[in-house]
Amino acid sequence: MFTFCIQKDTIRVEARDFHKDPVDAIREEIHRRYANKVIPNVGLCISLLDILSASEGGVLYGDGCLYYKTEFRLIIFRPYIGEALVGRVKSQSPAGIVISVGFFDDILVPPNLLPDYSTFDHDRRSYFWFPSEGADEPRPTVKELLNQPEDAKLFIGRKDWVRIRVEEEHWDDTSPTSGKAKAPLAASAPAAQGEQQAPVAETRTNGKPPYSLVCSMAEDGMGVLDWWEGE
Repeated sequence: MFTFCIQKDTIRVEARDFHKDPVDAIREEIHRRYANKVIPNVGLCISLLDILSASEGGVLYGDGCLYYKTEFRLIIFRPYIGEALVGRVKSQSPAGIVISVGFFDDILVPPNLLPDYSTFDHDRRSYFWFPSEGADEPRPTVKELLNQPEDAKLFIGRKDWVRIRVEEEHWDDTSPTSGKAKAPLAASAPAAQGEQQAPVAETRTNGKPPYSLVCSMAEDGMGVLDWWEGE
């Protein structure tokens, strides 16, 4: 779920921060620029891990700030395909179930990746699962599922804790450059990590997330944690 990447960037420290220790000023600026932002094709930046190196501060003509060429490591959220996560139901609609892991909400479980014999109850604005008792039974229609007794339906409630598996990840360029900036490559191990120059860290624009996940609840053991309690 979590990894780290090495970045190289020129960090600008304004005159109002000259009284601070340079390391603290650089650290604060890195947090401001990167924390809770998506680095394209790398993942969601959670926090600064450490500063590996920094040059002496330089001054540009006509500018009252100090500039430090800095190399540092960032903690990144990017689950791998097939990884199981535990999150909480945030909302439900006919388009699927939105899951939150607390600091990241752009996780969707579409209807086709729910357990078999699941459907959406419009009256309760909630999905439910009707466990099948045998593989030889004829497949029920949506109407037949909705007409099942209420106590036979396993509803997915708002704020329920669920186990999901990552199936797909999606990247959308929401930066003002709209693809003109070159995105850095991801790296998950020190030997494989590349040096990346000033990436475009993106946030949500016009409701469109720069990074999102499509997940599944279709396997045994997936879905609401209470379903499998004691098994």
